[in-house]
Amino acid sequence: MARTPEGSNPGESEASPRTRTVTVTLSAVAALTAVIVAGLLVLFLVDGESPPAEPAPEAVEPVIDVAGFPRGALAGQPAPEFSLSLFDGSDFVLSAHLSGDGRPLVLNLWASWCTPCRREIPEFSEVAVANPEVAFVGAAVEDARGPAEAFATEVAAAYPLGIDDRLTVKNGYPFVGLPVTYLIDANGTVSRQIQGQLSGTALQAFIDHDFSGG
Repeated sequence: MARTPEGSNPGESEASPRTRTVTVTLSAVAALTAVIVAGLLVLFLVDGESPPAEPAPEAVEPVIDVAGFPRGALAGQPAPEFSLSLFDGSDFVLSAHLSGDGRPLVLNLWASWCTPCRREIPEFSEVAVANPEVAFVGAAVEDARGPAEAFATEVAAAYPLGIDDRLTVKNGYPFVGLPVTYLIDANGTVSRQIQGQLSGTALQAFIDHDFSGG
């Protein structure tokens, strides 16, 4: 009868060296993985910040074909006479401006109920300050004096604003919707009508082209 080696229990087999090696290797890999995961977790908890997001690309304003842009029905014709009651208590009369001041003029039509006008006028103000050789005036059309004057106080334009209470702007300068901008050169000729909201960049491009012989 075969005898069981001393120090061992019957029915219990001894693991081979290869089995022990595999077991030790797997244990080491598991331990190393646990250390790496724990380290990453510690870094995340200490840092507390997610990776920086990619910066959003800057908005690029579309290039306007100024030369090919529609000029409007009055382009090339003498600018119709108009007068405005400015909110500072004075009057703006086109003929008096041309004979006295003599600068080309940006005439902007707006209203207190016009949301795009509220966005547009601050940009027009920046352009007006940057171009002292060009005069600006804003005319509230199809509006009531109270709301128009309150609007003018709120937006604080860098150029005179008034109301078309004599309807000379509405009767002389056609428009469909607001805002609308007319460019009138120093000779009193309508250079261009631009329907809709304008950015300051676009307005500057029109001024450079129409008033500087571009």
